[in-house]
Amino acid sequence: MKKFDELMSVRSEIENITAEEAKQKLNDSNVQFIDVRDKESFSKGTIGNAIHMDRGLLEFYLAEGSPLENDIFKNNPDKEFVVFCGVGGQGTLATKTMKDMGVKNVKNISGGMAEWEKIKD
Repeated sequence: MKKFDELMSVRSEIENITAEEAKQKLNDSNVQFIDVRDKESFSKGTIGNAIHMDRGLLEFYLAEGSPLENDIFKNNPDKEFVVFCGVGGQGTLATKTMKDMGVKNVKNISGGMAEWEKIKD
């Protein structure tokens, strides 16, 4: 069985940004925030214009021809996607998945919503 540290080693294979860097992108129309937390957490509050994409279904949202395929990726190949979760783990794995599935410009907010809450005001 893989250890947690091994699982999170993908952190070095993706681009990570701070919550402060993410905040600077809030009003950029070419940036789409993606919240991969569960629906309940999303409904309690998110970042800016974030859309909810359940981490467990992410591959289905991305796969061409999938019944759940989300057009936002296909129709916006040059858009920047900023992914986040609660504290960073799911966001890291989701960002790696998106990168592996062909999303070119995807970044993860290090520390997720926990870090965002510290700087949001």
